[in-house]
Amino acid sequence: MARHPYRRYLLSLASAMLAGILLVVATVLVADPYGLYGMLRRPGLNADKPSPKRFRNEIKLAGARRVAATQFLLGNSRVEVGFDPDSPQLGGGAYNLGLAGTGTMVAAGQLQYLRQSGVRPARVIAGIDFHDALLRPGQRSVREQPIMPAAGWAWRFESLFSLGALRDAAATFAMQGDREAESMTGRGLNPLRQYETFARHDGYYKIFRQRAEESAAALVAKAAGKLDREGVQDELRALLDAAANGNPGVDLHLMVYAYHAQMLALYEASGLWPRFEEWKTLLLQEVEAARARYPQARIVVHDFSGFGDYNCEAIPGPGEQGATRWYWEAGHQKPALGEEMMRRMLGGAPADGFGMALTLQNLEQDRRRIATERRRCMAAQPALFAEARQLVAQAARRQ
Repeated sequence: MARHPYRRYLLSLASAMLAGILLVVATVLVADPYGLYGMLRRPGLNADKPSPKRFRNEIKLAGARRVAATQFLLGNSRVEVGFDPDSPQLGGGAYNLGLAGTGTMVAAGQLQYLRQSGVRPARVIAGIDFHDALLRPGQRSVREQPIMPAAGWAWRFESLFSLGALRDAAATFAMQGDREAESMTGRGLNPLRQYETFARHDGYYKIFRQRAEESAAALVAKAAGKLDREGVQDELRALLDAAANGNPGVDLHLMVYAYHAQMLALYEASGLWPRFEEWKTLLLQEVEAARARYPQARIVVHDFSGFGDYNCEAIPGPGEQGATRWYWEAGHQKPALGEEMMRRMLGGAPADGFGMALTLQNLEQDRRRIATERRRCMAAQPALFAEARQLVAQAARRQ
């Protein structure tokens, strides 16, 4: 008889623990912060989703498979925030797999994972970043394999039953109706809505200036290094093979990102322009080799770099409250410019040269285009180039 109270206590404790577990699981399932379950999606309750901080690659790949996507946007944050997969240019069936802070080997791993899952992409649009090809002095190229998402069900369990998942579920409920909360759409776009808050409070000049200072420091740190030729070649081959091997007829578009003129002025001021030109040549050489390996694939390189009307968009001055149409700051374009880029990639580039279809045969023509645009941009905005030289000089003194 004396043991009965302990038995009742243990049963009560077990029941309480089970109820807690069920409550956590039910809360996460209803909130569905990562869009993994789709049991309920109701405006004002859980329709808006936060941009994930954990298991980003796994969540995006699961989302792509859930919507049965056949077109994929790949790259780093420039793709993640700048290209809307719901664009009419794509005609449906697209997903934005872009991930901030990642490189080409992550994109190659994403394509390999999709192929292993039975998904054969009809179209791939991938951004290739010059910044990833720069080595610091003494830094050596590291041979890598395509980076694959986590295998097994461990991440699935943690995304359903953990304090982190519960916190993200609460964040999902809390962000409903907040039009400037950081979010991710059902097809992988991070619209960078929180930048609207920054722009309203700080102004675009401060956003551009802060990013330019960071970029100047990073570029100066690598200015005395070299171009990672072996790494560039390995990464491009891995990406091209993952997209085209065994996938005849794939429509594959590689982008040289549409950096704002401020970024290109920083390249010049830090002495990296010759390496930028060399990097483009390497890119085109690997594409030519891939075309020979996969003659049935359509592989095009589009050069969106330069100093044209889009790239040379005026930056509001200090204290001004004006807004930009095309850029958040020099490294990240808005979806409006991403829309224009997709229109040119998929519908044919207009004669102004923005998004020029680049080959080894017209590379010199592309260089002349950029030089002509630079003269016009410098005449219109000399302060932009002067500020870039100032920022690089300041960064060099701090080294």
